[in-house]
Amino acid sequence: MIVSRFTAALVFGSVLVGPAHAGTSLVIDAASGSVLSAENAGQPWHPASTTKMMTAYLALKAVREGRLGLETAIPASKLAASQPRVKVYIKAGQEVTLDNALRIMMVKSANDIAYVIAEGVGGDVERFVAMMNAEAARLGMRDSHFVNPNGWHHPDQQTSARDLAILAMALMREFPDYADYWNTPAVQLGKQVLNNTNGLVGRYPGVGGMKTGYVCASGFNVVATATRGGRTLIAVVLGALSGAERTVKAAQLLDEGFGKWGGAGYTVASLPSQGGRAQSICDDVRRKGGGIALADDADSSGPVAVPAAGIGGNADDGGRFATASAPAYASPSSVLTRLPSGKISLGPRAETIPVPVAFGRTSASANAPIAANVAGSGDSRVARGTAPVIAPSAPVAAGLFGAQGSGLFADRGRTPSSNGAIPGSTTAFAPSDPETAQPSGAGGPLRLQGAIQPGAAAPASLRAGAASGIKPLPRPPAKPLLVKPSSKAAPAKAAAKPGSAKPAQAAAKPQPAKPPVKPKAKPNDDA
Repeated sequence: MIVSRFTAALVFGSVLVGPAHAGTSLVIDAASGSVLSAENAGQPWHPASTTKMMTAYLALKAVREGRLGLETAIPASKLAASQPRVKVYIKAGQEVTLDNALRIMMVKSANDIAYVIAEGVGGDVERFVAMMNAEAARLGMRDSHFVNPNGWHHPDQQTSARDLAILAMALMREFPDYADYWNTPAVQLGKQVLNNTNGLVGRYPGVGGMKTGYVCASGFNVVATATRGGRTLIAVVLGALSGAERTVKAAQLLDEGFGKWGGAGYTVASLPSQGGRAQSICDDVRRKGGGIALADDADSSGPVAVPAAGIGGNADDGGRFATASAPAYASPSSVLTRLPSGKISLGPRAETIPVPVAFGRTSASANAPIAANVAGSGDSRVARGTAPVIAPSAPVAAGLFGAQGSGLFADRGRTPSSNGAIPGSTTAFAPSDPETAQPSGAGGPLRLQGAIQPGAAAPASLRAGAASGIKPLPRPPAKPLLVKPSSKAAPAKAAAKPGSAKPAQAAAKPQPAKPPVKPKAKPNDDA
């Protein structure tokens, strides 16, 4: 029985093999993995931003294992900040919590935030990409190979509809409590309202969200989930020529899937791989867009509509996504409608209140685990930000992250000793006497004097260069010079030193005229 099913899958897959520019799609039952419909499901394809599903999966896995928290503050590197759009323009050194980062990435598909998450989870991008590929192999994603965490086009980065359906199943099964990350209709960052790039969110009843993707080489991709009548389906569309086409096609596939009971007799895991390398469909996309590449984030709130021939089997060539069944818009339960123009339409988006997101840490960030790219850096013992100013002779609590207001970074809410801090019971004093102050080495830590408990703190506990933050004692104002008048001062010397002779004496004893003697100019004198 197993052999016959596998043989049927091979035959089914071979029949659907088409040219590189043909679309690829898949619909499965999320609970059983049963395949309801498939078209070139094992064909290698460039994933574009559907890559971010794996980035989110690894981040949530790190949370589950306690390596990160949703309130962990992750700093952005220069590499992350330099990523191309679509992005939210986070600056190098700015922090964002994992919670806000995941929501921004999955709703807006921000490339810079995907790198922030990757570095926060893996320490650096190279290590994170290795984690992505290891996880793909563990999940059975045989057609997938990742090169970066955001899906920016690389010829070696590829996946398949089959693999993305497997990844979607893993996200839904392992992290059901985090579904709002990929189902939020919109977020508000400052004054900007960022709508979900998934056109089904807010339009298709029962939609569970998930992720879109677009680069010119891949066309418009989407992984979408929806629930109806107690059943949850996953639909994958890769290679549509516009955002509207992928949205309407995904809705059509979901409608058809909900109209079926049972499947093709095999599961998504048994679908065969077609092998080879993902091909670019950029020429087709540019022709559709009038010679220019389109964008993935240009979805309006109104209805979306495409010609019926563009998504179904009504065209002479069978359409981009050839389907054997009747068009879904004929079904009474379909949410699609046929317009008088012949186009297939999906209604406008429902109005929603955007979820507020922001950069920066929260009060709960103090107790969250440290991000991997902070824990591995040299200054991980001290909270990032401006160095504190230490007043001379003032006692300084050495618990740098005191939550009760005694530490240098108390306003940041850190807890003593939780992140390599000096114990809160230890105190140190900055030297106040210039003669007894111990000089610091060049670029080295500040040397302290005072009561330091042996073994509890050391000079290395302070950030290098912290001496620059110590203010010297204010010096008393200089006393005016007291100069005794001299009755024997010569006129020549009076000219050189005007304050050393009385004006009356200089006027009473005129001397023969001599060439004037110019006083020597000091370096700071005006010319």
